[in-house]
Amino acid sequence: MGLEAYADVSRAKVAKYLRIESDILAAIKDGSLKPGDKLPGQSEMCSRYGVSAITVRKAFADLISDGYLVGIKGSGTYVAKRQMIRGLTSISFSEELREQGYEVGMVVDAISSGSNPVAARHLGMDEATEFTKVTRVRIANDEPVAFHVSYIPSSLLTVEQAQGLQEIGSFYDMLARYDIFPQLVNENYSVKTIDDPHVCSALGVGEDYPSFFVRRTTFDQDNVAVEYSETYFNKDWYSVTVNIRA
Repeated sequence: MGLEAYADVSRAKVAKYLRIESDILAAIKDGSLKPGDKLPGQSEMCSRYGVSAITVRKAFADLISDGYLVGIKGSGTYVAKRQMIRGLTSISFSEELREQGYEVGMVVDAISSGSNPVAARHLGMDEATEFTKVTRVRIANDEPVAFHVSYIPSSLLTVEQAQGLQEIGSFYDMLARYDIFPQLVNENYSVKTIDDPHVCSALGVGEDYPSFFVRRTTFDQDNVAVEYSETYFNKDWYSVTVNIRA
């Protein structure tokens, strides 16, 4: 059906740019406009709505700012992909996405062992500490959205034990099997360019892609640090909302 079905529905006395925004949002909501669809050009929108170019630019700018549209220089304006909006309400990434209606999955990339000075430093351990390293790709609605790398002291989780992750399907459910119960996490967010071709390939992005980069230190019920992880999030699919109360 597309956007044209909405342009002539109502001529109520509202600001013209708001009418354009409303029509676009309605078309996105009912599926007439889908993620990746290109919107009509500025001149066509001006003609369709009988408005100036300034009005069309205002409507597009508002919807781009709100995350509904994305403008690509030299190409046009497109419907944005639906982002995962983390409210930081759950330690479990999968649980939070399921609450938003996503179908989630995971692909185990690799499981190995070795030392890692960065992980040791974050967990307050000796640099020679042996870790079990688990890398995995997180899937939402059949799209790769995150690349996780977790380090657990081998004294808590061996490589052999971690091999059961694919069967169990949940990293934290696997930890619980071995009496590791995460209760608190500390996360640091930044933007980091992905320079590892393997990570880029796993996420389906080009090299030097700027991603959301999250460092996480996880603590158990005794406030003992049990996991250090690094995650690259596809920025086209991911955003964070934080509620702050006075």
